[in-house]
Amino acid sequence: MKPLYATTNARVYGTPDAWRFSNLARAGETFRECKVRLEIQGDDESRYFLIVSPEGYFTADTWYETLDAAQDEAERVLGVTRADWTE
Repeated sequence: MKPLYATTNARVYGTPDAWRFSNLARAGETFRECKVRLEIQGDDESRYFLIVSPEGYFTADTWYETLDAAQDEAERVLGVTRADWTE
């Protein structure tokens, strides 16, 4: 599979090396609105990685059994729909 790419804006809480999105924010925690680059790499054999790179923060990734699961998580957390992804 060719990698898929998407970009969105999101509120990022925490510090550059220990960050989280609003669905995991702590009460009273400050945030910064920033551009977030997303990438999905993988295939059915090795599975799929959702790579998340908020501007000014360390890149993180999570592993999923299926492409649908990775895209579902991007939509749940960041509002990125399947139509937002490009090769």
